[in-house]
Amino acid sequence: MGQPRLNLSKVHCLLTDRDQFTRGLVAQMLRGFGMGSINQAGDGETARDLILKDRPDVCFLEGDLPDTPTAQIIDWIRKQPPPLRFIPIIVMTGYTQLKLISEVRDSGANLVVRKPVSPQALFDRLAWIANTQRPFIETDNFHGPDRRFHDMPPPDNRFKRDTDIVAEQPQ
Repeated sequence: MGQPRLNLSKVHCLLTDRDQFTRGLVAQMLRGFGMGSINQAGDGETARDLILKDRPDVCFLEGDLPDTPTAQIIDWIRKQPPPLRFIPIIVMTGYTQLKLISEVRDSGANLVVRKPVSPQALFDRLAWIANTQRPFIETDNFHGPDRRFHDMPPPDNRFKRDTDIVAEQPQ
């Protein structure tokens, strides 16, 4: 099976990372995928301003921003009026402690990607978000995409544990 194709030429994205080198590296990957417009921010306050001003189609947020917890920014995005609340959010982090992953997931992130991120992993996650419909859940204490993945394969179609198996599909 061939590599999936995505036309990202009209996609506007916001890339937020405290490290300028990392922002440049990820922005170069996104440009290589053909992404149309990439705005960059180094902190949460700038990211919020750019979200309101430019209304991106997708957001990449670092898991540990210098001025605001990333989970707080995601929660703020999810409480905005449509269409802003539905922006796909990919969190990139080098800190993969369960507490951080749980916080951003529970605040409404679509996916969490471990840094350093490879171009292949980044593209796979973008393609998965573009090609997978997940219901948007709104409750008293959660706004975001349905967190349940039990009936879907992992984004890169590779299972991580020896005990993971592909479930039989009903005929």
